Amino acid sequence: MPLYDVLFRDGDVIVVNKSPGMLSQSDRSGDPDLLSLLSREVGRPVYPVHRLDRGVGGLVAVAANQRSAGILSSLVAGEKDAFDKEYLAVVHGVFAEPNGSLIDYLLRDEKRRLTCVAEKDTPGAKTARLAYRVLDTTELDGRTLSLVAVRLYTGRTHQIRAQFANVGHPVAGDGRYGAHDRFPPIALFSCRLTFPHPKTGKILRFSAIPAGIPFDMFSIPDPGEKGFFDD
Repeated sequence: MPLYDVLFRDGDVIVVNKSPGMLSQSDRSGDPDLLSLLSREVGRPVYPVHRLDRGVGGLVAVAANQRSAGILSSLVAGEKDAFDKEYLAVVHGVFAEPNGSLIDYLLRDEKRRLTCVAEKDTPGAKTARLAYRVLDTTELDGRTLSLVAVRLYTGRTHQIRAQFANVGHPVAGDGRYGAHDRFPPIALFSCRLTFPHPKTGKILRFSAIPAGIPFDMFSIPDPGEKGFFDD
């Protein structure tokens, strides 16, 4: 699989399907990263709008100019869900309810590179909110794995990973947050993006389906036009 596939590109925004294991932005490792490669490909700087953890694959939107970066970044940070992000995850365990939401306060420990659920009044803790829907379950080596769709309403670092681990459902392959299994990489995938074009305002919709273990243990429906949450 290539490091990324370009799904859409114009003078304002680029949408790609990023391979798991690829950096979204450069770091001290010096390994190839999405922003640098895209900047080289288009011949000018491009700008981050949101990011995926290195081990997470799927859809990423990148701004092709500073004006678009400001508009799209404000949508991501806004409270009206104008920039809609959905994920697919394989997690450990069986959920008591097939649909639900998680609302927590998250505290980032940069020294340990971990995000932890904290009390509301903890200095530096930020609200984190997501909705989930269980799509399927399966058994492997005596363990139950659940395929869940996730809609993010906030974009905290390691949010999905930390919140699901906190309720006893760590993401498969995520040893950092307590999943002691044999699945590399992290079983988390950005499967759907919906947002208005920064210049025209036209609603853009993109979807993708993950491949490989453990996702291929499930029959994954296409999120399609409505996604997993718009019944």
